[in-house]
Amino acid sequence: MDQIKSMQVFVAVAQQRNFARVAEQFNLSATMVGKHIRSLEQRLGTPLITRTTRRQTLTEAGRYYLAECSQILEKMQQAEDEIQRITRHPRGLVRINVPVSYGNLVLAPIMAELIRCHPEIDIDLQLDNARISVDEQVDVLIRIGELAETTLVARRIGDYPLCYCASPDYLEQHGTPETPKALKQHHCLGFDGGSGQRLLPRPRLTTNSGNVLMQAALDNGGIILQPKLLLQPHLEQGTLVEILTAYAPAPMPINLLYQAGQQPLKNRTVIDFLLAKLRR
Repeated sequence: MDQIKSMQVFVAVAQQRNFARVAEQFNLSATMVGKHIRSLEQRLGTPLITRTTRRQTLTEAGRYYLAECSQILEKMQQAEDEIQRITRHPRGLVRINVPVSYGNLVLAPIMAELIRCHPEIDIDLQLDNARISVDEQVDVLIRIGELAETTLVARRIGDYPLCYCASPDYLEQHGTPETPKALKQHHCLGFDGGSGQRLLPRPRLTTNSGNVLMQAALDNGGIILQPKLLLQPHLEQGTLVEILTAYAPAPMPINLLYQAGQQPLKNRTVIDFLLAKLRR
């Protein structure tokens, strides 16, 4: 069995204490993760992990081996990064996580250019509105809104304006609200990205999909508060009408985030590409 792969799997298991999550990270079965650990234990002649039905605990030998493995793997990565720097030849997998609507509308159109410009870089693009951090499963993160205190490097790449709107037929039938308080008398369609925070009062329909809300508004379902990026074509066509323009929320910042410190060349290449494209 590949000893380096087994060491990588062991370090991931030691850090995450979850065979299923590690199996997903390495595209392995949980059984194969266990085989990698047993292979190391047989090679070393001692248990590295004590397993129970609920948790995995490192043995004394396991704690020592974790420290040594981490240093070895880090040295290997540094050597690979240095070779790539010398040859200016970035390669490998870069994992990017972005909000759903922003990913569909902004990231998706430039992904083909990215992989065409860098034929030995592979991209794993995940669209997700949940609040997550950059860790061993994500290299680059884009998030919208004010950031909580973080140790990550945050590079502002733009603003994300929102607007209230509804279909002309809905407004003709129900009237146009003059203030946000008047929304209580209307059918509101609300977005919930998982935080539980809803920006419209008593929504008749709640979803984590901006496209679902936009379609409901186009079908005369009610009033939505959504990003102009998503709505612009329908606002220009007149199939949706912007309302409450004086009360629109302040645009939210868009930030690209990554770990502090020296980045692998593959990550640095993707970060620079995204910064150049998205800041336009």
